[in-house]
Amino acid sequence: MEEKLKLSPDSFEPLAKGEAQDNEKIAAPSLTFTQDVWLRLKKNKGAVVSLIVILLMVIVAFGSTPFINKSTLVKSQPQYANLPAKVPGLDVINGLNGKIKQGGVWVDAYAKNDVPKDKYFYLGTDYLGRSLAQRIIYGTKVSLIVALVATFFDLTVGVAYGIISGWKGGRVDNVMQRIIEIISSIPNLVIVVLMLVVLKPGMTSIILAIAISSWTTMARMIRAETLSLKTQEYVLAARTLGESPTKIAWKHLVPNLSSIIIIQTMYTIPSAIFFEAFLSFIGIGITAPETSLGVLLNEGQKNFQFLPYQMWYPAIVLCVLMIAFNLLGDGLRDAFDPKTRR
Repeated sequence: MEEKLKLSPDSFEPLAKGEAQDNEKIAAPSLTFTQDVWLRLKKNKGAVVSLIVILLMVIVAFGSTPFINKSTLVKSQPQYANLPAKVPGLDVINGLNGKIKQGGVWVDAYAKNDVPKDKYFYLGTDYLGRSLAQRIIYGTKVSLIVALVATFFDLTVGVAYGIISGWKGGRVDNVMQRIIEIISSIPNLVIVVLMLVVLKPGMTSIILAIAISSWTTMARMIRAETLSLKTQEYVLAARTLGESPTKIAWKHLVPNLSSIIIIQTMYTIPSAIFFEAFLSFIGIGITAPETSLGVLLNEGQKNFQFLPYQMWYPAIVLCVLMIAFNLLGDGLRDAFDPKTRR
């Protein structure tokens, strides 16, 4: 017979009070869905930088309202016309020190036009002597307002329409989808032109065009996802318990559709910004003396050969704004997609 192993009483030493065996802990910290998304979003440096850039542009555009009034944006000052950028402390950098190249020689345009020494135009002036910096800031504000309007219609009309269409199904869904196809088949440019028949060019016609057609993509995506979600067990259980469709949509569908809603919204915003800039550039959106990034591009391209900065600055702002929203949208898509988890 095998001998039994005998252990003395001091073979095992008890752990001291407050001491724990950390090497046996295998549980990870509990994270909510929002915390998990934020942690993955922070790993995407491009999305984080884009978010910071967007926040800065929003703060500057809307925070400058008390300092920029509409009268200064349209008031012409011919004595300051076509001045280059001049930034205090950058006297050694040509192009930012108030000098402009004429005949191969750098000339101080501020001294030539008898501009007071304490007066600076950080991005120069246009052909009427108006500050480009102020007009670009106000134009950025107009673009962001258009983006907010497009977002509003996406989140209200688009989401509601898509949920109702997917939830009802059958004949109702068929009719609602045919309506979307009819609206989508009409180009936005045609809608704006039709708006101009009864309205003047400006923000109103752009907003109406966005209200008519911008929400269709969101509605289609929400409808497709709703068709899938309404067959899930938790939705069927809620219907069995007698909950109303409105309550089911608000408690069960919308939370599960949040990722699609947020991501699609991030792609709608740059499209709306470009739409406004394009309409204003061709002269059927916001028109002079009002300002927007499209108006500034239209005015700048007329003098681009001799004064390229008048077009470069608004073009850079427009590009940065659109690229930032697109990069943030890509980052949110990856953060919300569970397939990207490592």
